[in-house]
Amino acid sequence: MKRLAASSHFQRQLRKLPAQTQRETVETLKEFLAALQSGAIPVGYGFKKINGDKYELRVDLRIRVVMKAEGDTLVCHLVGDHEAVKRYLRTYRNK
Repeated sequence: MKRLAASSHFQRQLRKLPAQTQRETVETLKEFLAALQSGAIPVGYGFKKINGDKYELRVDLRIRVVMKAEGDTLVCHLVGDHEAVKRYLRTYRNK
């Protein structure tokens, strides 16, 4: 996995967040991409596999990004709090 992409759903969710949170999310994703490409992902990102081909990345204490592996690309599908992640996983458990 060496690339990031964003689904249209993710982009809509991101636009609904406060401006400061949007900036933090974009900056975190840029930093994460650089770390991903270098092969050394710091533990501070809280990057972990959460379900099959889905991964979670921590933006801050409250906000998370859920990504799905598609080939060598991680596609961002959700940005939200822990409860939003739980709802997403219940809905898309095996998809």
